Amino acid sequence: MDVKSITFDGVNSWDDLQLLLSNAEIGYPKKNKSRIQIPNSNIYYDYADLFGDFYEERTLEFEFIIARPNAMTIAELEYKKSQIANWLEPGIRHRLSYSEIPFYYFLAEAQGDYDYTEENGYALLKVKFVCLPYKIHEVDESDDIWDTFEFENDIAQDLTFEVSGTREAKIYNAGTAKVSPKLIVTGNVTVELNGLSESLGAGTHEQTKIVLSRGWNKAKLAGSGTIRFSFSKEVL
Repeated sequence: MDVKSITFDGVNSWDDLQLLLSNAEIGYPKKNKSRIQIPNSNIYYDYADLFGDFYEERTLEFEFIIARPNAMTIAELEYKKSQIANWLEPGIRHRLSYSEIPFYYFLAEAQGDYDYTEENGYALLKVKFVCLPYKIHEVDESDDIWDTFEFENDIAQDLTFEVSGTREAKIYNAGTAKVSPKLIVTGNVTVELNGLSESLGAGTHEQTKIVLSRGWNKAKLAGSGTIRFSFSKEVL
């Protein structure tokens, strides 16, 4: 029987710490207003048209039972609590996945105000995480992995393009958020998209001006070599 669990910073709550997940609350982020009124007019400017929607951080809460087949002594319970405190060190953001949301993860930070309720030989532990608003797909969009393919949203696409002269590249972002792709280049390739341009030499480029909007993106490529657009979709 599969046991519900979370994995945070590479540590699984059940396999590594024997914490039995009894309840999970997956919150959704609140959308911030992105409109401002132009002074002395009835006209509003919506920043979402330029930057996309703005969302606040989202909160995830999990409740665990700390127990084992034989009841814990006070010393054993204190040691277990110390293990958990070191695992959930606040102030550092890590990758968090939940077994009931397969193929996605959150970028989350544990909050330090853990809620313990001690009973006879066991305890209840409530943990709160604050996460970035979007959950992130575990698989690169250019990877053709059948088990993670979402038939309602995804499309099969080859995101490696050969460039000799100039050509157009169509890239589909199936997520709801804009993403900055990692660009892997052989040779020399210039990418132009949404009015912005980057000239790239051979290598892997993770910090560029190139941003993929939701849905279809048409990029103009020029130069000689190959370029691969590597990214994972982000959804609410």
